[in-house]
Amino acid sequence: MKRLSIAILALLGYLTVDAQTKKYTNHNEFSVITYGPAFLESGFGLHTFHGVQLHENIALGLNTGVDRYPVNNEGSKWFLPLSAKVNYVEFPDRKRSFFTGLDLGYSFAFLNKNLVESNLKYEYQGGLLVNPQLGWRFKFKNSAKYWSLATGYRYQHYSRKDTYTRPSPNLPDTSIGYGTTQMDKKYDLHRFTLQVGFGF
Repeated sequence: MKRLSIAILALLGYLTVDAQTKKYTNHNEFSVITYGPAFLESGFGLHTFHGVQLHENIALGLNTGVDRYPVNNEGSKWFLPLSAKVNYVEFPDRKRSFFTGLDLGYSFAFLNKNLVESNLKYEYQGGLLVNPQLGWRFKFKNSAKYWSLATGYRYQHYSRKDTYTRPSPNLPDTSIGYGTTQMDKKYDLHRFTLQVGFGF
């Protein structure tokens, strides 16, 4: 994850310099994040992409925002994603065009409240984010602005570190003895997304 963070920071530096010579582009999206087309236990995401046009078909930049995921028996979890993103538009000059995109980055979990009780403490940690998408974009008449409709797959990893202080009623079979026990719970979320956006 450290290498990924360094790569994203390097991309930020590159974009800051390169934006002076290449065209700036922006794309903002609202996402429904769900287990499937039935939209059961749906979450949502708000994302904003800022980048440069490397080519008339290809844009490269950074994507960030906020995500809310319902997790079975765990309530809702909140993340702040930061990812490198590449967008490809098949026919940028046409009124309607197919496009595809890919996010690769890291989501921070500090928006989740850590639980602290007398014998138990929860601490959330973020993790890898991968989000390929494909869809259509529709340009407004005589304008570079457009709106988009896309679907995709969103993978989010995160973990929770549970620290038990013994003796603890929350930890079975440890009524004898003292000390602390730590357990790492890892979560891999696989979600279907439907995204509506606006860009220029």
